[in-house]
Amino acid sequence: MRTLRRGDRGREVVDLQTRLHSLGFDLGDRGIDGVFRPETEIAVKAFQREAGVLADGLVGPVTWREIVEAGYRPGSRMLYLRQPPFRGADVAEMQRMLNDLGFDPGAVNGLFDVRTARAVIDFQKNSGLEVDGVVDDTVFKVLATYAGQSLGTHQIPDKNDGYFPESLFCGTVVVDAAHGGRDSGYTARNRLSEAALNLAVAHELARILPAREVLLTRSDDEEVSSADRAYLANSSGAKMVISIHHAHHHTPSAHGTASFYFERMGYRSHRGKMAATYIQRGVSEALGTCDIGEFGRSYDILRETNIPAVMVEPLFLSNPRELEIASDPGYPATVAEAIAGALELYANRDREFIAV
Repeated sequence: MRTLRRGDRGREVVDLQTRLHSLGFDLGDRGIDGVFRPETEIAVKAFQREAGVLADGLVGPVTWREIVEAGYRPGSRMLYLRQPPFRGADVAEMQRMLNDLGFDPGAVNGLFDVRTARAVIDFQKNSGLEVDGVVDDTVFKVLATYAGQSLGTHQIPDKNDGYFPESLFCGTVVVDAAHGGRDSGYTARNRLSEAALNLAVAHELARILPAREVLLTRSDDEEVSSADRAYLANSSGAKMVISIHHAHHHTPSAHGTASFYFERMGYRSHRGKMAATYIQRGVSEALGTCDIGEFGRSYDILRETNIPAVMVEPLFLSNPRELEIASDPGYPATVAEAIAGALELYANRDREFIAV
């Protein structure tokens, strides 16, 4: 679909407004009129913030997919393990209820993956249902009955306080250089592209990380889909994903370092958040940038991977001072060393490093 924005009109806007209205978002006095007015933009931004995606008021492929997924209601369709997986609010609600009952489906990400299927089968065995891994309206009703008697925590507590019980580096770590190929990301005024800079940092990080194995989602200037990046991470048996991005903003004064972990609809990745805290502190201190903080989001690389993942944006390429930092030949190594050092402190549970 084409990206919808303020000023657009037509049947596509009617469809968008109808879906937003059914989700409970206010469209103003004119309601569903087929015109993308400021009220519709406000509703889109409110939905985007709730879904954990970039709240820019534009309805592109990611936002549209999220809106469609949000419309699925528990029991409205049959769910089972398939490829590509079922996605939607009904899957997320099922995962939340399984979590409440102590059947661990992994991240409450709205994706019916292998781990979720195992949790469904375990629930069916324990509740006397047919053990086939298929979730229909009957299974949802039984789940709701049992979940209604639980404490409603919506997440199994992490016994390790966001750390790995074993060494992070005894396994594989995936390093993701965002963008690539036709997708160059943001290009700065000196022609430095985000894709090239991400790759340079990723190569340096892969070289120095003390993990048993380091996998790059791309090792050259090539276009790799979000699905393929997630598949590599999920099928490799990796322990963590580190995704390298760089920020930009239409206001040149925007500056600083930010890190992100998976959070959606009340679910939070404990290990992702803790690792993001260490990486955020390490990178901002190494670069001398403003520590914006670490935030829960539902970006593709965070949501689609079933292992802890952290996305880091070391600085803003649209900021003149920070672009000068990024243009230094030693910049990729500096960022890589900061991330690697922070991850070593995280692996060693050095709590003093992140103490306020």
